[in-house]
Amino acid sequence: MVWHTFKKDVRLLWPLSLAVVVVGALCALRTLFEGRFFQPTLDRLTFFLPDLLYLGIAIVAVTAVHQDSLSESQEDWLIRPISRWDLALSKVLFVLLTVNVPLLIIDVLQQLALHFPLSVSIGVAAMRALTIVLMLSVPALMLGAVTRSLVDAFVFGTASAIGFVLIFLFALSTLSPNVLGLGRAGRDGGMTWISVWMAGVVIIVGSAAALAVQYSTRRTLLARCIGLAAVLAAISTLVLLPSTVTLAIQESMWGPSKSVGIRLAFVRSHQARSTAEEPRLDYGIGTPITPPTAAAIAAMVASVNRQIEIVGFPLSISGLRPGEILVSDRIGVRLVAANGKLLYEGAGVCLRGANGGAMCSPNRLELWGTPGAGKDIETEEQLNLPIEFYRRIKDEFLRVEVTYTLTRFVARLPQMIDATNDLKALPEMGSCATRIDGDEDEIELGCLTDVGVPSCAGV
Repeated sequence: MVWHTFKKDVRLLWPLSLAVVVVGALCALRTLFEGRFFQPTLDRLTFFLPDLLYLGIAIVAVTAVHQDSLSESQEDWLIRPISRWDLALSKVLFVLLTVNVPLLIIDVLQQLALHFPLSVSIGVAAMRALTIVLMLSVPALMLGAVTRSLVDAFVFGTASAIGFVLIFLFALSTLSPNVLGLGRAGRDGGMTWISVWMAGVVIIVGSAAALAVQYSTRRTLLARCIGLAAVLAAISTLVLLPSTVTLAIQESMWGPSKSVGIRLAFVRSHQARSTAEEPRLDYGIGTPITPPTAAAIAAMVASVNRQIEIVGFPLSISGLRPGEILVSDRIGVRLVAANGKLLYEGAGVCLRGANGGAMCSPNRLELWGTPGAGKDIETEEQLNLPIEFYRRIKDEFLRVEVTYTLTRFVARLPQMIDATNDLKALPEMGSCATRIDGDEDEIELGCLTDVGVPSCAGV
């Protein structure tokens, strides 16, 4: 019955699947025509194509499930000898074979047209296709299983989105700024993918559970609750996953650090002092999308300066070679009194923003290895403390315990390309070209690659 239902869906829905595949082909052509350099006119005319493609994939999955609705009690398939698991499998096969597999083939052809190797093109396209299946097609199948029609799916999705926004706003007004803000600390060091993939795992497991419940019991209300809980848990994982968890996952996957040559030592000949430098702000959860104006930034800095004290912590760092960069992912600080009592523990200070979100000033350390720096580099790290707490303990003798989680960017060999009208394959950067821009006042460097690029590069 799996293939019988599959062929029935193909006869009914092939125009819809074909339309989605055509949009995917247009997206590939857009990339081919745009090439290595940004084309403003082409971008304005076709910017909507990727979003239209994702929407089309979701519509195909939802519509396929609605051909044999689970929420209606008068569907004829309910009185026929059709296994519900066969029905579920036929819907999954329909979405895979009529949408996801053709898009995978288009992706491979696009990369081959851009002169990427066949083996790499197939591997990258397969990973992209798997990501779309797990994070878009499966949740869309779940949405179709708990609704009766496209209109019902749209209304349910819209109402759910509004509900999540209200929950999000409530969380902004009640949760501690440290929860909202410092949970992001450390993600700029190349670890954002961990929270993204963990959120993806949550939504995949939740969607699969909702599908299993709906196809086995047809308890729509329970399946909807499971789906909504999965989405809420995925959002919470994405934005609230503590940095300590992210760092622990990375360490468990990659093992101990190999940067054994880096040594940090407190410079005892100096005394930690309060500095008047302006804190570097991270705009945390709930901040506006539009960048703040200069006046707004000045006001925020002034507000933070009234609530945060920056203490200079003199360090001597050895083992950093010329061209390397040392950046802190997380710097945890513990202040312990002479009697052993813990007075403070944190990785920075987060404050409530004007819009209810969080403004954070995490403890920071960033150091560049220069040719003339010598074996030992002396620097002063910024430790941020709440100003009220600092005023209470500034004249006391305390034990300071600092835990560093650092990322070491290692310098690679330089890669050369002519400044104008050159086309060359650069290791790790892909196929790159240079040209003079339209008003002839800048040199443009554009690259196309189907793999990850270095997280830090200089030109």
